[in-house]
Amino acid sequence: MPMTRRDTILKWAAYLTAMILVAVVNYYVLSALPIALPLLLPVLAVAGGTLEGAPFGAVYGMASGLVMSGLGHLGLGCVASLALFGWVSGLAAQYVLRRDVWGCLICSAIALLCWELWAVGSRLLARAAPLEPLLRVAAPELLWSLALILPVYWAGRFCCVNYGRIYHE
Repeated sequence: MPMTRRDTILKWAAYLTAMILVAVVNYYVLSALPIALPLLLPVLAVAGGTLEGAPFGAVYGMASGLVMSGLGHLGLGCVASLALFGWVSGLAAQYVLRRDVWGCLICSAIALLCWELWAVGSRLLARAAPLEPLLRVAAPELLWSLALILPVYWAGRFCCVNYGRIYHE
């Protein structure tokens, strides 16, 4: 049965609420702890793509990128990156992986690794810093991000399960 306009609005409201909650936890709760700041919004974009499909993942990734960029990351590069992560994870879940926690874990790990490799590589090429200090920042950030994939996935899954799946196979 197709989703009504009301169902679609409720679904988007739920996903946007999850995005705001994840951003608040990421940038205001976890930043107060003596740990490296994890990247949770890229994981949420991947979860959206994995659970709902490539078109939803691209739009949700774009919205996540706008929030992340508003909080001080990379501007339009962040928006494009997260849209790409959401879209590719949606395609991977549709054609290669399963639309479940395993698909999200695999796609999230790949997306986070790409993000960190790009961050370190671009700074190395710009000669902004030597490799050792860059890795001292990137490695803990990657590890904390990987450790928090499941709670972020469950936030997206809650929206998907309780408000119906937009993407229909």
